[in-house]
Amino acid sequence: MAGYNYIAVEGPIGVGKSLLAKALSKRLGARLIETPVDTNPFIINFYRDPKHYAFSSQIFFLLSRYRLLSALLGIDLFHQAVVSDFIFERDEIYAGMLLDEAELRLYRQVEQNLRRDIPKAQLVILLQAPVENLVRNVSNRGREFERKYLTAEFLSNLAREYTDFFFRWNRTPLLVVDVGTVDIEDAQKLAELVDYILSSQIKGTQYYSSAAWI
Repeated sequence: MAGYNYIAVEGPIGVGKSLLAKALSKRLGARLIETPVDTNPFIINFYRDPKHYAFSSQIFFLLSRYRLLSALLGIDLFHQAVVSDFIFERDEIYAGMLLDEAELRLYRQVEQNLRRDIPKAQLVILLQAPVENLVRNVSNRGREFERKYLTAEFLSNLAREYTDFFFRWNRTPLLVVDVGTVDIEDAQKLAELVDYILSSQIKGTQYYSSAAWI
């Protein structure tokens, strides 16, 4: 076992973060921390009118994630494992896409002050998938507001922003998983991925696909 006590799973909307995070937390007997989408009071209005509600929605997510992750400072991570389906820094991606210049400056001031109180994950796992997979998964899951307002164009832009953001990532070890070739909805493939994650000591950036890991 590689001995990870804090793993974070990331990737664009619809890529399967929750599925992998739940599988990892179950295997580790770990506390699971999930993105607070359904408690965001601005989210439906945001999808209807992004220009007017983007800042409110982003600040809610930022403060919610801060509250969830800063609470980890009171946990002994040497003896209790944690898995989250997000990293605190992810909101940089959405803020850059959705906020105007003045909003983005204010947002970054708040984010930079809060970040100092957030513990770093020991491993970040980035899930990537073709845009058609994201569109299908968003369409199949139960959030009506996502099915109605998340277009293929938005998801394509989001996936590209994720790729650009994590290309420069050096804050933690990073495992990039190609969900286009690794069907994590297949129980055996998911179990194999979990086995690999928990048995490997990831250094720098490494890649995992159905063909081979690099």
